[in-house]
Amino acid sequence: MRCSLIGIKFKEKYLGKAQLNNDLLVLSVFGSLCGVLSGLVMVLFYTLIYLPAEYFMAGDYDGFESLPVLDRVAFVWVSCAMLALMFSTLPNRILKVGVPYIIERLNHHQGLLSLSNALVQFVSAVIGLAGGLSIGKEGPAAHLGATLGSYLAQKAKLPQYGVETLLACGVAGAISAGFQTPLAGVLFAFEVIFLEYRLRYVLPILLSSVIAMLISDYALGPLNFFGVSDLVVVNFTPDLFFTCFCLALFVVFLASLFFRIQKRLWRYNVQSVWLRFLVVALATSLAAIYLPEALGSGYDSLEGLLSGDVVVYSLLLLIVAKTVLTALTIGLGIPGGMIGPTFIIGGLAGVQIALSFDTGLSGGGEIALFALLGMAAMMAACFQAPLTALVAIIEMTHSSEVIVPALFVIVVACLFIRTLLGQDSIFVERLRFAGVSSTISPFQRQLRHHKVKPILDEVLILPMLVPIKQVKGLASSMLEYVVFDGAGEWYFVKRMVVLEALKQAEFGPQAWMRFSQDALCMDLVEAVSPAALPLIDEPASLEEVLNWFQQTNRAEVLVALSNTSSLYIVTRRRLDEFLLRDS
Repeated sequence: MRCSLIGIKFKEKYLGKAQLNNDLLVLSVFGSLCGVLSGLVMVLFYTLIYLPAEYFMAGDYDGFESLPVLDRVAFVWVSCAMLALMFSTLPNRILKVGVPYIIERLNHHQGLLSLSNALVQFVSAVIGLAGGLSIGKEGPAAHLGATLGSYLAQKAKLPQYGVETLLACGVAGAISAGFQTPLAGVLFAFEVIFLEYRLRYVLPILLSSVIAMLISDYALGPLNFFGVSDLVVVNFTPDLFFTCFCLALFVVFLASLFFRIQKRLWRYNVQSVWLRFLVVALATSLAAIYLPEALGSGYDSLEGLLSGDVVVYSLLLLIVAKTVLTALTIGLGIPGGMIGPTFIIGGLAGVQIALSFDTGLSGGGEIALFALLGMAAMMAACFQAPLTALVAIIEMTHSSEVIVPALFVIVVACLFIRTLLGQDSIFVERLRFAGVSSTISPFQRQLRHHKVKPILDEVLILPMLVPIKQVKGLASSMLEYVVFDGAGEWYFVKRMVVLEALKQAEFGPQAWMRFSQDALCMDLVEAVSPAALPLIDEPASLEEVLNWFQQTNRAEVLVALSNTSSLYIVTRRRLDEFLLRDS
């Protein structure tokens, strides 16, 4: 008997492990497909953004300062007018876009994203970026990738953890393709979208990220954002760390300014879209006339400084103007990313600090070094994504000289933002302002990681009029429940109750006896007074099962598994037993 029990436990363990491996293989295949689609979408995204640059700016999609003043202003006004027209005519339900929308759908709507919202995000981001508005492309990229992953998971009818995994695959793939930073794309999905590290299915996410980056590299070529080949060899002196500390304080100031301007503007998002976008157009037009380097993402301005260009205007003015303009643009509802602009703001801040302090370093590479430190610190402080920021600059610059001082600046900036200013990730703060939680409880997460199959009980399906001979056969059955279809509605009863009713036949004819096709039958409705049992499709996770029980206040439900004709019963008792055992 003991050997038999050991054999059963071994079999269950083996089957469970085999199921996990099979799930991992399926998710890896879909993750690869998601990487391909994310890469192709980002290639199309880049191509459309580059089109105006090919005709007006000699191929430099960020070179708005090379245009005549009237052309720069015209770009701004045309893009704002097109966006206002779009947002005033389309229904509000499809206008929610960006990273906060992804987090909300992930935590409160099973990760299901609409293609219509993604289309709005795609078109609006192309218009805004092509028009020179101070926004980035990574927020739209994350939304597009997440939607692709969610759509694939829905079509494949994957369970809840499959939806979340493919959503992360899409986000990582899109960020990887947009910046050609595969590892940073994976960390972005964990730190910014999930707000935690989920390593159970990291392999499909890595696979998606790498494939998307390869497609981007093949179609667009290497995206060399910054030329920092002349980085100095870092000597860890007290002067270096004092300068790094000053840079961290400067970044904290800029991140706080960036956040507080947006927070004050969020309350005005109920105003007319034409009025809000008019304000953005006016502010951006002033920048287009007097400080065109603040237009667009701003990569060319930082690249010029790193290349040794002479600063003919106040660098501090450009930093503040870029911070305020980006916060104003996004805070008033222009759909765009924030990570690219914060990279640039941090990089410019690093250059300003390097020019203002004695860094204790020799050579000319200290400016490039502090630009990278500022980029990492600003991104980490604004989005509370320290590892993503660190890895992103390493992958974008192909340099590791920055690691130790970057970690110091990142930690100091994040600590000051969180502890002294009480500021969380700006995406989390945006959701909190809207009254939406950015996280779920560990209990909910545990429920989402399990399918319904572990708590299914097989049932014996009988006709409503069942021959007495067949009823007697129930005595040898191992199944606990009997279900039958009575007048288009499913009923269930315990097997032992049916056998108890059959014993009454020993005392003479019963009211439930019927003749059908010359055979004596039992009318189950008359014999056992069964309970009606709702029939539902297979839930995506145990969270859906629990929610169903709580909403209906029932204790049993009949489940039809997808891709099969089998029916199973799920009881609240079995769910509670599973949760207690699993915890």
